[in-house]
Amino acid sequence: MRDSDDLLEFDRLYSLRGPHGCFEPNADVLVDEADGTFAVAVELAGADAESLRVTIEDDHLIVTGKRSRAVSRTASLLRKEIASGEFRKVIHLPLPVAVESASALYRDGILSVRLPLSPNQKHPIIRTTIRMTVMRTPV
Repeated sequence: MRDSDDLLEFDRLYSLRGPHGCFEPNADVLVDEADGTFAVAVELAGADAESLRVTIEDDHLIVTGKRSRAVSRTASLLRKEIASGEFRKVIHLPLPVAVESASALYRDGILSVRLPLSPNQKHPIIRTTIRMTVMRTPV
């Protein structure tokens, strides 16, 4: 078997990374115009809750953070499918949102962001950080 350090280096050099050198987690985006909200769910199992940042820049929701993955130095790595390291997810918001009422909740590996639609017909040209709540699942 190959040395796990060689495989980790190969993964680092040839893994699919976004334009910022980060991996991009999966996300679901729903628009409920009857309820007047965007609902975004980002799959972040194993992410370091303290590293998570949720911001809105112009007409984009941006989620950044880091997922650490410890690899044993004594074990041989046979398969690596779980992306680790820094991540960045950029989601275009086709309708303006009320950033002052936005909320985020990280629980059980899923980051849920609720963005109320804005009655204003313009996207704010600002950078806003969304306050986030982290709920830990009892062990």
